Amino acid sequence: MEKFKIVTDRLIITEFEESMAESVHLNSLNEDNRRFVPDEVFETVEEARVAVRFLIERYKSLEGPFVYPILLKNGENIGYVQAVKIDEGWEVGYHIAADNTGKGYATEALRAFVPVIMKKLGIESIWGICRGDNIASQKVLEKCSFVLVHKSLEDYKGQNQEIYKYFYSMGK
Repeated sequence: MEKFKIVTDRLIITEFEESMAESVHLNSLNEDNRRFVPDEVFETVEEARVAVRFLIERYKSLEGPFVYPILLKNGENIGYVQAVKIDEGWEVGYHIAADNTGKGYATEALRAFVPVIMKKLGIESIWGICRGDNIASQKVLEKCSFVLVHKSLEDYKGQNQEIYKYFYSMGK
């Protein structure tokens, strides 16, 4: 099976390798990650290594999650994009390490990733879900043609939070 790989002007999106555990660990240790995705914080390299091994195994499945590192062209791991199965279908997610935020990398990665992962999954639509106070994530979704369709107070990682649900369809 051919290795998953997307190349953009500035980025490479590919499959995880176990050697990336240290960068996954370091990329996860910022306040935004702790606030918005606390279950994706890895306090040790070994915790990150276990997660990376799991994600590598998931590439063989049909159920995912399908998580791919975002690399700069020099090979530096700056984050990830993902597709995760949810009750309503599939959801995209993304994270860029703190040192690289505000440079358009999340938007560039998501624009390239969405059509490829939708084709791989054989789907015509996908969700983007974020907390109402995650303004950066909202902007990324909107720049990538996701449409806000629902706002509500919901349980999010054990807390009652305002949740924004965006929708993307290939028909748009």
